Amino acid sequence: MSVQERIKELNLRARMFSDTMIAIQATSSGSPARHGPRSLQVSPWNSPRILSPVDVRHLMSSHSSDNLTLGALPGSIVVASPYKKRPGRFRKLRDGKSPTRYSQGELLDEKEKEIRSNAESFLENQEHMLFGKCLDVKEAKMLVSFLATKNEKLLERVITTIGNSATVTANQDMLRECGALSALSKLIIHPRESVQVAAIKTLGNLTLNESNVKELRTALPLLLSNVNKGRTNIPELVLLTTLICLCNVAVHNDWHEEFCPYLHSLYGHLETGSPQCKLQVLKLLVNLSCNEDMVPSLLAAQAPKRFLSFIDPATNEELLIRVLTLLQNLIRVKIKRCIDPALDLPVEDKAASPDTMYATIWSVNAIER
Repeated sequence: MSVQERIKELNLRARMFSDTMIAIQATSSGSPARHGPRSLQVSPWNSPRILSPVDVRHLMSSHSSDNLTLGALPGSIVVASPYKKRPGRFRKLRDGKSPTRYSQGELLDEKEKEIRSNAESFLENQEHMLFGKCLDVKEAKMLVSFLATKNEKLLERVITTIGNSATVTANQDMLRECGALSALSKLIIHPRESVQVAAIKTLGNLTLNESNVKELRTALPLLLSNVNKGRTNIPELVLLTTLICLCNVAVHNDWHEEFCPYLHSLYGHLETGSPQCKLQVLKLLVNLSCNEDMVPSLLAAQAPKRFLSFIDPATNEELLIRVLTLLQNLIRVKIKRCIDPALDLPVEDKAASPDTMYATIWSVNAIER
């Protein structure tokens, strides 16, 4: 039997059933079926409720539709139930393919395009206007968000713009609150040297603010690793920029203890570094020596082999001033605290006895010098 014939049969049965119900209703009312039903004169509290023909036909039709939906034959038209389940979130399409979904890489590419487009548009219109200007919250947040771009040239422009803005004291707090310190810290180890230098310079500007210095827990270990003498692959410009930044950090005492393991390396750069690096190392050491609690560690570290050769009228004046200032600070605290080299120098920072800064300053030859 074809589907169409089956449907006709079901509809015929439905009409026959409806006619039967009409006849029953008419008989119960005491009138012939052909004259139609008559109103029931029965108390509503004890009379049975009988469905009208319309209700019966509606019931049969709905029921038939449900059956066809549940057991549809090939080629038949399925009538959807009004109570069908909501499609799943990732339901299959009619052709068997899943709805379009972006892979993680595609999403990242889209995000990168959006960042790049916004950054280029913003810098083109605002870059020349931001120098020396107080940023509002929206501008600061936008600049920090642009640090996520993978385009290296654009990234350098963004970092430079932030660095220039960081010369304004009010912007230093604003940029910190917008997450600039954390974002810039990640760029200290960027594979491109010019990006590293730009990021460290900008951090150097931001560290002129004492509140910003307190938030350098992430950046400081990376900066200190750049001055470690054990690393021979640090470019000269990265080293010099790092020393300048650390010099700004050391103006405040917050992180001085973190420098202790690197004092040997700092003294070592006075032997092998360029004149610019030597000057920055001495500036940094002077800042550290202004903290009396740091002096025992500075005296315990391994001194440069020819440190006393700096005390010569032929030495560059800027270097000579820093060397004498460092010696003055060390000697003053040693005398004030009566520091005993055998008892008061920290063991964890102490070099072999003949090589300590203490031995270099208070040896017989040094005193004569």
